[in-house]
Amino acid sequence: MRMTATGTEFSGAPPSAHTGRATPGPYDAVPTPRGPSWWEFAACRTADADLFCVPDGVPLRRKRERERRAKAICATCPVRARCLDEALARDEQFGVWGGKDARERRELRRRLAS
Repeated sequence: MRMTATGTEFSGAPPSAHTGRATPGPYDAVPTPRGPSWWEFAACRTADADLFCVPDGVPLRRKRERERRAKAICATCPVRARCLDEALARDEQFGVWGGKDARERRELRRRLAS
């Protein structure tokens, strides 16, 4: 069992081990070649990737608008906490992950470290 920065606990056990359900939910899923992964439940999986990781050269005003739209998608996502945990664990430096942009994740890391 592992406690993550967002307070989510998961053990990496097969999906049905968490709930006993035959069909896994987003917090049951673990990335394996044989079964569903948490990101298969992500609200962003069919969205434009440029919303979540704005390409270089985009004016700051447009970048902030795209990030705002990405965060709106994240707000509806059933795996937002898992996504944020992944970004924190991998020290993602760019893009919107789990509803937080890079600056917000840096601030969160500082708060968690203190």
